[in-house]
Amino acid sequence: MSDLTHVDAAGHVKMVDVGEKPTTARTAVAHGHVGVGPDTLRRIADGQTPKGDVLATARLAGIMAAKRTADLIPLCHQIALSSVVVDIRLAWPEQRLEITATCVARDRTGVEMEALTAVSVTALTLYDMLKAVDHHMVIGSIQLLEKSGGRSGDVIGGVKVVSKQPTPAPGRGPLDPPPASPPPSQGSTPGARSPTPPPQANAPRRKGPTPAAQRRADRAIKLAADDPRLPIFLGRDPINSAYMLGDLDTPYAEHCEWYALVDEGALTAVLLVYGGLSVPTVLTAGDPVDVEAILAAFKDDLPRRFHGHIRPGHRAAVEAIYDFVDARPMMRMGLRQPEFIAHGDSAGVEVLGHKDTGALMQLYRHYPDNFFDPAQLDTGLYCGVRDAEGELISAAGVHVLSARHDVAAIGNIVTHIDHRGQGLASRCVRHMLDRLWPSVSHVALNVQPDNGSAVACYSKFGFVERFRFLEGWGVARG
Repeated sequence: MSDLTHVDAAGHVKMVDVGEKPTTARTAVAHGHVGVGPDTLRRIADGQTPKGDVLATARLAGIMAAKRTADLIPLCHQIALSSVVVDIRLAWPEQRLEITATCVARDRTGVEMEALTAVSVTALTLYDMLKAVDHHMVIGSIQLLEKSGGRSGDVIGGVKVVSKQPTPAPGRGPLDPPPASPPPSQGSTPGARSPTPPPQANAPRRKGPTPAAQRRADRAIKLAADDPRLPIFLGRDPINSAYMLGDLDTPYAEHCEWYALVDEGALTAVLLVYGGLSVPTVLTAGDPVDVEAILAAFKDDLPRRFHGHIRPGHRAAVEAIYDFVDARPMMRMGLRQPEFIAHGDSAGVEVLGHKDTGALMQLYRHYPDNFFDPAQLDTGLYCGVRDAEGELISAAGVHVLSARHDVAAIGNIVTHIDHRGQGLASRCVRHMLDRLWPSVSHVALNVQPDNGSAVACYSKFGFVERFRFLEGWGVARG
């Protein structure tokens, strides 16, 4: 009994007094699923369910439930949540709906129960929304995937993580979440900083950093976002470094951890950990040996799992520390304003705002590789085309816009499958470029190289291939 903090010496339940505990950054990621039939999955994908937008309603229910956890579970404390993200993925091979909930707060106690409550209520809402068409659904495997913050330490996949370094002071540590709601996503299209947890590592083990990287590891340092050397290093090629340059600006900068290799006062390589979503994103630039040296120097501080955009030349550096799994090829394309080809027009394209969140979610749910967060609409740089009945059938948006660094990145460019071949995506891209040119002269985007129709669309405006990279999951060994 004495080991149970919710039970006093007499065996009576009590609420734990957390008044003397320090306020620290807390995060928790929980997961669960609802098993459904294949016909149910098709109905959801086609928008043919009797109660309307099932996924949007369930997400909202999960968010609301997280905020009411203390009302539902007797001995839970009221938590000042700063962010709740609920993601639902259609898993066709497994015939189920995968639910991931991430809760973030700066408080005196953890947010595990909020994340687990969000998953549970999301699952129950899905059950309620779908029970008219599927009588054999099964809710299962609700579990805590990850937590960080607090004196009890970090837990990943149910295993407590024991740091090899001294515990950082209260504030943003290597696994701490951002202090506020996530800013607009700025990953690739598709797959932009996806919050879906990565699969388990399955790549063969490697032996660790090379001797050359180990020799240079003592030159690796952690940088502040306002370090003047960062824009100098990254600004040599704004298109190739578009997403990293954008992260130097507000509101992205507060969610970033920068690491670099310094040689004679100049940066030779940079590694960025972007923590604005439930799973961190890692981007790299510079000399491959020096990227490996950074990883070797800070391996105990870096996330134990991440979603990475890694150039092929940097893969060996990453795999010295991590298993890099489910990697798929991606292509960076770029356009400078002087090479812009004014192809077509933007007839029928309208600016989209928060009132269009439901319509965008309805469109993007058919394209699970595109990550859309309603916060992206804060930029005012989302646009779309509707059909005669007013349904949104094509859309495009911006991931990054930095007038200070003269660069932008566009993405989440999709057209409903029933309306392809009409040039709708081209109209949206033209609209985006016309709006961006007064502010920047470099525009970047990411695309799968085998997506011929998309590559052809962008090429009409003058976009050219800049480099290839790999998008996948890094999972630390040990």
